[in-house]
Amino acid sequence: MRRNLPAELKDPTADAAPRESAPESEELPKLVDEPLRLVHHHPGYLRVRVAAFLGQDDASPVVTAARSAAEAVPGFRSWTLNPKTGSVVIQYDPGAVEPDDLLKHIAKNGGFRGVEIATRTKVNRQELVSNFLDTVEGINRAVDRLTGGRADLREITPVALAAVSVVSFILDQNRGRLPEWSGALYHSYRIFMHWHRPEVRTRERIGRQEDEQGSQVEKLDDRTE
Repeated sequence: MRRNLPAELKDPTADAAPRESAPESEELPKLVDEPLRLVHHHPGYLRVRVAAFLGQDDASPVVTAARSAAEAVPGFRSWTLNPKTGSVVIQYDPGAVEPDDLLKHIAKNGGFRGVEIATRTKVNRQELVSNFLDTVEGINRAVDRLTGGRADLREITPVALAAVSVVSFILDQNRGRLPEWSGALYHSYRIFMHWHRPEVRTRERIGRQEDEQGSQVEKLDDRTE
């Protein structure tokens, strides 16, 4: 006959309810009730916007999930968030991944409701400036690739204006809609000096130092004579 064990000898976990399994370390991202909106695209460059990104930083769960999804794609290069507009600039290698595949992967693994191409015609001032800067950056990258990295818009723009001034000077009264040569040449100079201000100031500082060193050497020579 089987005897019952005393209460103090019983296994304390025998009658306890089964424990729930520990949650997995990796949780699926929470669904975001909006699509990933494509705002601007150049080869190697995407700008998307999501209202859920407004006022967020890179540490927020929704941004982290989207960024982690992008970083997992071969060919991904960089991720730059603008919390004021809720937009993200994504740079990628055009030869390694298609932009559609990259966006679909981010939307699926980041918890978004698909991908949508923004078709709004009304934009605020900040969005208009962002679109303009996106276009300029795209042109600048194209110029950089065409010239093999030897020049960008900082050199091409003043050179183009200088060329216009030469043509305008040659045509003189027959220049038509071309600007007057002196005006085009002046703006060419101003743009070049403005965009290369650090280099110009560095050269001026080096020139002053060389002049000072030269004058000191001359004074020493005079004293020794």
